[in-house]
Amino acid sequence: MSYAALIRRIESGEGLDYVEARALGAALLDGGVPELETAAFLVSFHQHDPGLDAWLGLHAALAERLPAFTAPPSAYRTVVLPTYHGTRTHPHLTPLLALLLKSFGIPVLIHGVLEGGGGTAAAYVLRELGVMPCASTAQVNAALEHDGITFAPVALLSPGLAALLALRSRLGIDGMVTRLALLADLLGPQSLRITPLTQASDLTSACAVLEALGGHALLLQGCEGEAFADPALRPDMLLIQDGQIEQVYEAQTLSALPPNLPPPDARSTGAWIQRVMRDHLPLPLPIRNQLAVCLYAAGYTDDLNQARAITAINGFGRVAA
Repeated sequence: MSYAALIRRIESGEGLDYVEARALGAALLDGGVPELETAAFLVSFHQHDPGLDAWLGLHAALAERLPAFTAPPSAYRTVVLPTYHGTRTHPHLTPLLALLLKSFGIPVLIHGVLEGGGGTAAAYVLRELGVMPCASTAQVNAALEHDGITFAPVALLSPGLAALLALRSRLGIDGMVTRLALLADLLGPQSLRITPLTQASDLTSACAVLEALGGHALLLQGCEGEAFADPALRPDMLLIQDGQIEQVYEAQTLSALPPNLPPPDARSTGAWIQRVMRDHLPLPLPIRNQLAVCLYAAGYTDDLNQARAITAINGFGRVAA
């Protein structure tokens, strides 16, 4: 495999085919590519989309290296929430979405980084809420079954992926590695993957990948790239189920910041989430909308309008009551 030739093809816009991308992904994840060439690939992928076949090949390479996480016995699909950025201007509400889902009896698997790169990581807020990162696959599976919520750090998913993410931080770029982590399929058809993107312009490309992969996924421009909808300005939300795409919400055009949001630091956010769950405080409308889609796609209801009605009346399930 000539790394220089592959880099030139990516930069020329030609892209890679499935077999090439799968082999390259395996080499990158296994640490088989020298650091200089690895950095060059990350920069090239950041500047040029390698194409659908390449994304499917990269996804396959990662899937072969993921641990054997198991969805717990449940009437509902487990919701998988990735967290790979951290927030700077907004409170991190991925943990709120997770606890809301758990209150309806829906299992939640969170995976991602342990630090926020200068912002507030979901891991910081989860710690305030008593949800600690797991150290083994067995811990993840046990927490899912007994607690209904778990957090798997990226190093547990794939040490190679964690190393690439660390290099991403050193280079100061986002792109291929983060996208690959967001597309990771940890539980197969027993799950609903929330797939957040940093830019709305990436929706078309990501939608094509998720459509080809199948399964169940909710695609949206995440708030600061995280897995929750901007609480002041709802983005487009696309639901992909078994290769079928449905736009379940259109983006709002007028911002309406809820008056009761906390400061973005982890302690304030964690305390606020605890109050919301304990006292059933009003939820930001975009979060309520996202929750409704998750309830429907996870199998809690058979009809999206019914899920909307449930969250309009009360966004908290029986466990929170």
